[in-house]
Amino acid sequence: MDLRQIEYFRLVARAGSFSAAAKGAYVTQQTLSASVASLEQEWGIPLFNRRRQGVELTAFGETMLPACEHLLSEAAALGGLVDRYRESVAQTATFAYASASLQQQGEGFTLEGLARFRADHAEADLRVFELTSDACLSALVQGEVDLAFVVGEPDPAQFSFTKLVDAHLLVALPADHPLTSKEAISFRDLAGVPIFPTPDLKETYHRIVAGFERYGLKPNYVPLPFSLENAQRFVRNGEGVDFSPEHNADEPPEGIVYRPLTPEDAFTLPLGLAEKRGAPQGPLMTELKEFILAR
Repeated sequence: MDLRQIEYFRLVARAGSFSAAAKGAYVTQQTLSASVASLEQEWGIPLFNRRRQGVELTAFGETMLPACEHLLSEAAALGGLVDRYRESVAQTATFAYASASLQQQGEGFTLEGLARFRADHAEADLRVFELTSDACLSALVQGEVDLAFVVGEPDPAQFSFTKLVDAHLLVALPADHPLTSKEAISFRDLAGVPIFPTPDLKETYHRIVAGFERYGLKPNYVPLPFSLENAQRFVRNGEGVDFSPEHNADEPPEGIVYRPLTPEDAFTLPLGLAEKRGAPQGPLMTELKEFILAR
């Protein structure tokens, strides 16, 4: 039994003949007749009394017709629900970006550009989260995020990654710190200096640790919860230094000075878009990705 057989049964019952029902359904009379006969054979009881001038429902057919009409109505409602869900999914997406890695404005992909995309798609449900890079990747794995802007190239076995730019890290110093007199800072200069926790990726942490180890030193990380505001407050209050993406130096907050690392200590990390391999991408997310890559 399938819905087409049920629909053909209803059409014949309403039309009173196989020929009239076949015309209304745009199928041959043989096709419609065979479908109803197959349904009767499956149920083991005739649905129609067949006469030369047409057909009439049997007692069993009269019993089954309301139930079949209800079934077809429910199926139509279910189909409508599926269509609405598909439409909803097409206009729903979730995007996450690594804290402090996405600049407010300027060239390339920025928070300003993301806001413009959302304004141009006001009817869509684009959900945006600010997380650490590690949290972005975890959310991708869990299916909580469709696309993420992260620091550092993630595991290629799990994620596809499209590099956009290289992130150059600067040292954020209190404006009155003695090291501001230097044009560039080495890890040796930071011996014993409190450092605000590196927010975005374990890879960043490991690169900084390796930089200190070249001088036989260890970084003095302060165990504080990360946020860009906390990092800037930490530095501004003279509590220590922070490693910060260079775009934060474009408009330095009051009381903070940025210096590059020395050439022998400097390093960069890629910034780009990460997606979980094999995860489906809806139309809205595909459009957002194309928008970002065009920047």
